Amino acid sequence: MKRTGQALRYILGIAVAALAGAATAAENPMWRTSLIWSCRYTMAIQCERSHDCAPVPASGSLTLDYAENRVIDETGIGRPIKRHYVQTVSGSPISSEVKVELSDNRVLWLSPADDAGTFSDNWVGAILSPKAGVIIQDLRPLACKPVPDRKDSN
Repeated sequence: MKRTGQALRYILGIAVAALAGAATAAENPMWRTSLIWSCRYTMAIQCERSHDCAPVPASGSLTLDYAENRVIDETGIGRPIKRHYVQTVSGSPISSEVKVELSDNRVLWLSPADDAGTFSDNWVGAILSPKAGVIIQDLRPLACKPVPDRKDSN
């Protein structure tokens, strides 16, 4: 019985160490530049229940605030980030993309405009908003730029 307990602790220790290593390896690449991002959109594509998807006039901004684990929309309301992670697809010209899922089921997909960060620190992508009415989906293309650290501006 004692040997089983020791083996279980050993296996659990290996699993915890492996997960800690994986978390470090999968660190969000946006964090290298900033924890706070300002994102703008200048249009939307809306899909209606009984019609095709079509572009509609829309413009606004949102703030992606990893430091506070939230996204603040154009109305000033903060929505908690449910989870976020980095996804890499083998053979894709996009080296990695970040997916941010919000507590209200909206999802941000973002990829670096310049993966090397030589010419730009900006990220581009979209926010998808599933709906439960006449409009069943809303997609807004995003252009995001890092917000300078508040400590640097003092």
